Amino acid sequence: MGYACACPVKFVPELYFKYYMLLNRYVRVTILIILLVSTITTAVRATTGPAPGTVAADTAAAVPGEPAAYKSNKFILPFVSYTPETSLMAGGVVVYQFKPGRAARADIETRSSQIITSAIYTLNRQFLVEFHPNILTQNERWILDGSHYYAFFPDRYWGVGPYSRSADEMDVEYRLLQFEQAFLRKVAPNLHVGPLVRWSRLSQLKLTGPDGDPVPAERIVTEEESTLPGVGFSVRRDMRNSITWPTENYYVDVSTLYYPAMLGATHPHASWLMDARAYFDMRGDGSSVLAFQIRTRMTEGRLPFQEFSMLGGQEILRGYHQGRFRDANAVQVQAELRQHVYWRFGITVFAATGEVWNRFEDFSMDNAKFAAGAGLRFDVNPGDTSNMRIDYGIGRHGSGLYITIGEAF
Repeated sequence: MGYACACPVKFVPELYFKYYMLLNRYVRVTILIILLVSTITTAVRATTGPAPGTVAADTAAAVPGEPAAYKSNKFILPFVSYTPETSLMAGGVVVYQFKPGRAARADIETRSSQIITSAIYTLNRQFLVEFHPNILTQNERWILDGSHYYAFFPDRYWGVGPYSRSADEMDVEYRLLQFEQAFLRKVAPNLHVGPLVRWSRLSQLKLTGPDGDPVPAERIVTEEESTLPGVGFSVRRDMRNSITWPTENYYVDVSTLYYPAMLGATHPHASWLMDARAYFDMRGDGSSVLAFQIRTRMTEGRLPFQEFSMLGGQEILRGYHQGRFRDANAVQVQAELRQHVYWRFGITVFAATGEVWNRFEDFSMDNAKFAAGAGLRFDVNPGDTSNMRIDYGIGRHGSGLYITIGEAF
């Protein structure tokens, strides 16, 4: 005779939560793989040449005695990306690589221009719309370099300074609209100078603690809103052989921006940025490239939330959440080895270090932050290399996975 147990089943919240998180992670990874395969497949189809006996619509017929026209490429892709700041991102991206006007036919020395437009939604409830034009006119007489975007951005925040702790973490949420455009005129071979204009509006900034309660006023370093109209100047020396896939020479950009009260800036201040990069073609054919970058940003004046100099992100010191450490000034250095492996695939290894500080007398690298990692590359445009990249970085204060389009630097 069997016995039926009348004992009630005990519900264990911790166990339920553990299985829920495992299932949630499994679903996210599955979606990520599906979207990534879809994106690569679409890119391969988009860059496959026309059928035999046909001519691509964006390629002009060659004229005897003249160089062949540059073949423009436009990719309209389902886009999947991932960064520690956003978690899984999905949306659409349009990448257009071209040479404007007569530069496409008559001037083979003009490097290709690129316009990237995207609309992205993330699993962290963030929404981003971006437009990034980088246009070089014939003979590179003008460079029109811009960054325009709108972001609704729930994120994490650890306060200001080089010694912030993991226990200091807070939730932050804000809306940011920004327009930035440089108009650079060639004044000598590979040397451009010109004005830089920027306007940004931060609104609805909210900080909450881990328990969901509002953050005490003494821990908030800025107001909820800010408006920043800024003007400045940029000097750029660009000897790179390509914008999207440089394999040799160097790039140096020094710029300054002023946000005066007379223009309506709510937080009058100034910022200076220096970005220097060098590329060494180890084999002479672009298959093995060693790249270096140093980026330093300094500020003076009253800073709003979004204007502190930050470490980390998808471009430099990968492995650190962007803004994990922030202060008035920052310096970051990185090195990366890029190696072609097979067909459109390549791999990279990278390492970086950086630090933030307030006053110059406080600057020290005794507490410097370090990160290193490796990555995979897939060329979505073999005619004029533009890579999709997957990087994983590990730092002293965390780690991060990055899936996006374009090299880090």
